[in-house]
Amino acid sequence: MKLKTVVASMVVLGGLSSPVFAAPYDINASCGSACNAANYQQDTSLVPSLDFYFNKNQPGGIYQSGWSDRIFLSGRLNIDAYLASKPPIFTNFAGQQVTGRASDLVLNNGNLFFDAKVNNWVTANLSIVYSSLVGVSGASGPYEIPNSLFVRRPVPSNNLDTAYVTIANPASSPVYFRIGKEYVPFGQYDPYGFLNDNPTQLFTETNAAVAQLGVVVPNGFYGSVYVFTGNPRFADQGDTRRIQNGGLDVGYGFSSCDIKTRFDIGYLANIADSNLLSSYYTNYLVGTGVGTTTTPGLPNKKVPAYDIDADITAGAFDFNGHFITTTRSVSDPFHPLGNGRYAHLGKPRVWGLEAGFTFPVSDHQSRVAIGYQGTTHLVNLLEKSRLYVDYIVNMAEWFDLGFAISRDKDYTAAEGGTGNTSTVGRVRFGVKFA
Repeated sequence: MKLKTVVASMVVLGGLSSPVFAAPYDINASCGSACNAANYQQDTSLVPSLDFYFNKNQPGGIYQSGWSDRIFLSGRLNIDAYLASKPPIFTNFAGQQVTGRASDLVLNNGNLFFDAKVNNWVTANLSIVYSSLVGVSGASGPYEIPNSLFVRRPVPSNNLDTAYVTIANPASSPVYFRIGKEYVPFGQYDPYGFLNDNPTQLFTETNAAVAQLGVVVPNGFYGSVYVFTGNPRFADQGDTRRIQNGGLDVGYGFSSCDIKTRFDIGYLANIADSNLLSSYYTNYLVGTGVGTTTTPGLPNKKVPAYDIDADITAGAFDFNGHFITTTRSVSDPFHPLGNGRYAHLGKPRVWGLEAGFTFPVSDHQSRVAIGYQGTTHLVNLLEKSRLYVDYIVNMAEWFDLGFAISRDKDYTAAEGGTGNTSTVGRVRFGVKFA
């Protein structure tokens, strides 16, 4: 009778067609016990159909014993407050200077991380991100230009940050394979670090669906090769997707007593696929009205890039350095010439150095750092130089408070910039939870 009740309800809702349930099982039918038994066998076969109907929009429910020991949920929140004498983004899309005091309060990122150990060889990782940043009105593409006088970090058009599977078992083999959406292994950075708008990070940060084959050797050597689709080019009319980008990353880490070092070099076949550059190339907003083209897409000619990164920790002191250069000129997204051609900015170099010192404050760990970042041939895209000091203290378990002051300088008027400088103070409230 329970099955009859469910069936009747579903027919009223109009969710199932009547022929499937035209003759429901009735224990009171006059055909006798043998007939009733046959009807019962027939009706129990309908249960999987009901399961399919109820769960067709959620194919989960994959129940596994001991799942709580293999599936982990964690999160991260970073909220930033800004105050500046003058915005560090010196010009708008019309080429007009942006002046005057500015301030903002931004949820930089709110993440949920899902990590699962499927078996001894397979792990899966997924993260969802939300930001209060919004794109400039009229922006389009997989990454939108942020509507902010402080943040150049592009805004993704979806909330799925990473989702990948790793096949690896270090106890059995140094080789691993990873496939899915991740941050491409070009450049060294924390995607949501305190100063995640430093030029060395913005120029290299690339998020894409990647197939990566790598090796991690116990003696400290590691490396990988990878490929990914990248964004469509003008030659593809901004629509056709092909696997047309990839790179190589190799490094070595060494540890002895209180000294730890890591050196890393990388190659990327086309830097135009980085989140920052592609957010300009793939937007109708940039270049519209110039009388050229309204089809967004990357320039047809690839721009390969190399990066060198080093980290050294000696007791309480740490140092890190980054250098990125391209092998040819970068196309200027603000000056398209039509048919996928652009004016050129030149062959850019981006570099940064930072020194830090870690020390306790009332039994709470803290770190102070000073750093410098510089760029060439990236006018209107990044500042020419940045000098900064930041301090982060662990106020309580899983709660950090950070302070930073940065001095940004634009390119000169002769270089196409404004020659202005900007001093920005920021405060970060950071929380991690599990």
